[in-house]
Amino acid sequence: MSTLEVKAIQAPTGYDLQMPAGAIIQVVSADIGALLTTTSTSFVDTNASLAITPKFASSKIICNFNFILAMWGQSRVRAGYQLVRGSTVISGGAGEVIQVRDVSGSSQEVTLPVSLNKIDSPSTTSATTYKIQIKATESGGSVQLIGQDNTRPGHMILMEVAG
Repeated sequence: MSTLEVKAIQAPTGYDLQMPAGAIIQVVSADIGALLTTTSTSFVDTNASLAITPKFASSKIICNFNFILAMWGQSRVRAGYQLVRGSTVISGGAGEVIQVRDVSGSSQEVTLPVSLNKIDSPSTTSATTYKIQIKATESGGSVQLIGQDNTRPGHMILMEVAG
């Protein structure tokens, strides 16, 4: 029996190595930084934003964003969130509204963990930014994107997977 041992495999100049479907090509990650609070009833950008430059247009991008939403200000608290690629909503929006009833007054704060996972096909090899947008769904309410337990930042991971 023979054994082939190599230190590295490199594609010829001007070519990329072809990876089998499902292979992880690259991973980028970051913590979510400073907090963002809004009273806007329209979606606004948060600091939860991360970019990746796919190596292949046929790749899929696995998006994983973990964060906490805090809401306060009304007896019925509602907040919305969505995942956006560039300016295109790819998850959430009108269908992703968190609602908590019977919160007594504006001094009461409700926090809920959110884990947003999505597989996207951006069909590009250009730098692509994914971000979380949030909104208060009722006038007089406030919503805040925060880190886990108010002390640790939320986390974002993007993985390029061979298509």
